[in-house]
Amino acid sequence: MASVRDEQSIGRSQYNGYNFSYRQRLTHHFSVNANYTLAWAYSFGGGSSSFRDYPVLANDPFASFAWGPSPNDERHHVTVSGIWELPLGLQLSPILQFGSARPYTLTNSASTLNTGGGTQPAVVVPTNDPTNYLAFSGDNTGAQNCFYGINGVTQACTIAKFDPLRGDPFVELDMRLAKNFKFRERYNLQIVAQAFNLTNRANYGNNFGRNIGDPTTFGHPIGFINPSSTTTPRSVWSEFGFRFTF
Repeated sequence: MASVRDEQSIGRSQYNGYNFSYRQRLTHHFSVNANYTLAWAYSFGGGSSSFRDYPVLANDPFASFAWGPSPNDERHHVTVSGIWELPLGLQLSPILQFGSARPYTLTNSASTLNTGGGTQPAVVVPTNDPTNYLAFSGDNTGAQNCFYGINGVTQACTIAKFDPLRGDPFVELDMRLAKNFKFRERYNLQIVAQAFNLTNRANYGNNFGRNIGDPTTFGHPIGFINPSSTTTPRSVWSEFGFRFTF
């Protein structure tokens, strides 16, 4: 018999944020746009704006350890862009983006507490050492004994907080250089050169190994943020083009 699930509207999340913007129109051949966001995104089990939630313990969906920052919780985000009109009709347009590190949760390769389908794998940690996430790596029996207090073992364990670790901050600098050529009154030819990720930074974000069952990848980068269609973690790339209007 397959698992029987009771779907309930128990998804709980909270978002609070402040947005600040500054805009300076083109003055003295220079304009700038700056935006800053200060925000907090929290939820039970990472179910941001979701109807349901698959908790670690089916009988305690609102446990204190299940409440934590959502995967998209980014405390600070800054975007600064501008246009600088240079001699010879050149136009330089940089854009800088920064985002503080986002969190990621922990998981296990098996149902640690043997709670069956419809629940998330738990990461059991000692009560007196709650950040020792690898304490029971590969030892589900030991985790169950310590959490439930069975088989002669004192109950001295709890479940790790949701999303307790954070990845790397995101930083990217892009640049665009353009030159316009006018022909008569109706024709305009624009030559464009663009460069992306000028800092040549590997933006891993929160793409880190989170499975305590594999200590070789746990806490190590396993992917990266791909906002500009770059195909490798470290990649400065550029493109050239033109636009003809009439």
